[in-house]
Amino acid sequence: MIGTPGSCKVPDMPTGGGYVFKDFPHSSHRRLLALLPPPPGRVLDVGTAGGYMGVALTARGYTVVGIEADSAAARAAAPAYTALYHADVTTRPVLAQAPFDVVLLADVLEHLPDPAATLAWAVGLLAAGGRVLVSVPNVAFISVRLGLLVGRFQYRPRGILDRTHLRFYTRRSLVQEIRSAGLQPQRVLGVPPPLPLVFAATARWPGRVLLEAAALAARLWPQLFAYQFVVEATR
Repeated sequence: MIGTPGSCKVPDMPTGGGYVFKDFPHSSHRRLLALLPPPPGRVLDVGTAGGYMGVALTARGYTVVGIEADSAAARAAAPAYTALYHADVTTRPVLAQAPFDVVLLADVLEHLPDPAATLAWAVGLLAAGGRVLVSVPNVAFISVRLGLLVGRFQYRPRGILDRTHLRFYTRRSLVQEIRSAGLQPQRVLGVPPPLPLVFAATARWPGRVLLEAAALAARLWPQLFAYQFVVEATR
């Protein structure tokens, strides 16, 4: 374990492993943060990367414990957490700080060989009335469908077809997997493509009209136009 209770000092917003905090309208990170119960509360951040969610959660008044398998990312993230475990989540480590009010699996399940087992482990860490928050990419997004129509399914450094992804989800398959772990989905939200990461002007007006249009499409027809799904689930 890296870090000890009471050692948390919140640094500037870090990055790690190629991941960044998506702090713009309609992003998956903002959606996840909006689903949290009011602080104070105890949150487990699974797959911390460089610690960006730990920073955001700590700043909001939560007690945050993290798990990260990558040693460099774990060292970078540690200051943002009350305690951080350098461990592979697939080993289902025992956490002294359990139970948790929230278990956060942001962009994690798609990287695991057996995400159902990890979800079941997460359920066992919940306090009474606790919830699991999940975000995953939507493999049925329109660009992937169009690629398949012309015979193209090409892995990429990032995005839905990130070459590190081991699992692919549609809205239906994600909901089924969450239910099979003994959880009941309360909300399934469609998230638009992270346009501001490519075109910064779409995060502010007038360019934001493009992001708002994408968000509306993701809400009205999520199976086709949601780039990611965000799910709130309870036991």
